[in-house]
Amino acid sequence: MADHMSPLDAAFLTLEDEQPEVSMAISSVAVLEGPPPGRQEFLDAIRARLPLVRRYRQKARQVPLDLGPPVWVDDPAFDLAYHIRRVALPPPGDDAQLNELIGDIMSQRLDRAHPLWEYWVIEGLAQGRWALVSKVHHCMVDGVSGTHLYYVIFDESPEGTPGLPADEWNPDDEPTALRLTTDALRDLLLNPVEQARLIGRALASPRALAGRVAEAAAGSCRWQAPCGRRRPPP
Repeated sequence: MADHMSPLDAAFLTLEDEQPEVSMAISSVAVLEGPPPGRQEFLDAIRARLPLVRRYRQKARQVPLDLGPPVWVDDPAFDLAYHIRRVALPPPGDDAQLNELIGDIMSQRLDRAHPLWEYWVIEGLAQGRWALVSKVHHCMVDGVSGTHLYYVIFDESPEGTPGLPADEWNPDDEPTALRLTTDALRDLLLNPVEQARLIGRALASPRALAGRVAEAAAGSCRWQAPCGRRRPPP
């Protein structure tokens, strides 16, 4: 079942779309003492906490023709290993190198084909330290709740966190473009505020709206049998 974004969260996606040079990801950085956890150990720790952060297994989908706000949908192909990155600084591993690496990491946009987050484990810091960079799109969390995620991910004691919920996640089927369109039209008929928003966008930029209509029509003809074309092979 699709979950609509709030207007504020949707605005962060729109801002990124309108400024190709801008990435709207935000980060939190923790520098820790001692050896970093092994790759499998860290994957297992994050996997155990996925039921606590629903958005980590959902991705953002735009509604065709901008008929409504973007929606969150389950990612049936979710792969935790894709979101956990690991890199080592060359000697001496000082703060300047760490800052430069974090800048490189944050300059790259998150791929919207996947849930909009990454964790980067950075090894090789001076004095036997390591760092964890949490990279999350602004449409998912604000700065305060982004920092709060560390309290979800980290254990408060060496004994671990007791009572973590069982992972019973079963992803819903990803909605088709046709389903998103029909649902948005239904909601639009019931929501005069959204009607006014759509009319305002059309009046402000009629060419953009016409382009989106043409694009949607082309996509429909490409994938839907009623347009008289065979669906291309996968």
